[in-house]
Amino acid sequence: MSVPFSLLDATYAVARWGWYLAAFLVLGAGSYAPFLFRRSSLAATDAGIAAELIRRAARIGFSAGLALVLLATVRLYLQARLLNEPGEPLTLDFFRAVLGSGWGRGWQRQGGAALLAVLAFAATRNGSRVAWLFALVGCAGIGLTAGMTGHANTGKSGPGGILIDAAHVTAGGVWLGGLAVMVLAGLAACRRLEPERRPAVLRSLVADFSRRALVFAPLAIGLGVWLAARYLGWSWPLHLVRSTYGWVLAAKLAVLGGVAALGGYNWRITQPRLTGEGGESRLRRFSALELWLGAILLGITAVLVSLPLPEGRM
Repeated sequence: MSVPFSLLDATYAVARWGWYLAAFLVLGAGSYAPFLFRRSSLAATDAGIAAELIRRAARIGFSAGLALVLLATVRLYLQARLLNEPGEPLTLDFFRAVLGSGWGRGWQRQGGAALLAVLAFAATRNGSRVAWLFALVGCAGIGLTAGMTGHANTGKSGPGGILIDAAHVTAGGVWLGGLAVMVLAGLAACRRLEPERRPAVLRSLVADFSRRALVFAPLAIGLGVWLAARYLGWSWPLHLVRSTYGWVLAAKLAVLGGVAALGGYNWRITQPRLTGEGGESRLRRFSALELWLGAILLGITAVLVSLPLPEGRM
C-alpha cells in the first residue's frame, strides 16, 4: 500500500475484497460435496432436494472459481501498478519480476488452485465423484494459498503461519461460504416443494448447516485470535488504538461479534421456529443480514491485510 492511501490502493482493496468473497463461495460450495453430504439430515428427509442442492452448489463453485481466476489477474496488474514508479510503463520484464517475488509466487499458486476448482466443478455436472474430489483439492489449494500474499507470508507470522492462516480461511469459508450456499442453493431448491412439506425440509437443511457452523465458526475465530497474537503479541487487545492496523482490527472484531451474534440467534431462535408461522421468512431475513455482515467483515479484512503491521510487538 502506498502512503498516502490512493485511488489505486482503494481499487486494489476492492479487488482483494472480491477475491475473498469468491474464495469463500468456492470453499462453501466444496463443503457440499456428495460424499461429505451423504449422511446429512436433508438427504434422509428429501433425497431429491439434497441432490438438487449439490448440483446448485457445484454451479456456484464454478462461477465463483471463474471470478477468482479473473480477480487474480486483476490483482496482479494492480499490484504491479503499485510497485512500479509513477508514470513508468509496465513492461513484460517488470511483470516477470513481480511474479518471481514471494508474493508473485503466491498469486500464481492462487490462480492455479482457482483454475483447478473451475475445471473440477465444471466436471461435476455429470455427477462424477472423482471431479468432486478434484474440486475439494482445488478448494484446499485456495485455502492454503490465501495467506501467501499477506502477513502470513512474513516472519511475524512465526513457524507454520501460512498453515494456521490456511486453516483460518478454510474454516471461515466453510462457515460463511457454506451459509451463502445454503441460502442461494438450498433455499432456492426448497421453493419447488409443496407448502406442507417445506418446513420439515428447511429445518433439516438448516440443521445440517448448524452442525458445521458450530465446529467451523469457533475454529475460524480461535485461529484468527491466534494469528493476531502472533502478529502483535498476546497483549494486543489492550493496544488496539495505538495504530491504524489496530483500529481496523477493532472494526473487524466488532463486525465479527455481530456475525456471531446473528449466527447464535439463527441457531437458538430461528431454527426451532421454522415449522411455525413466518418461520421461513424469518430465516431468509436473518440469514441475509448475517451474510451482509459477513461481506462487510471480508471487506474490512481486505483492507487489514494491506496495512503494515505495527513496529515491534505490543
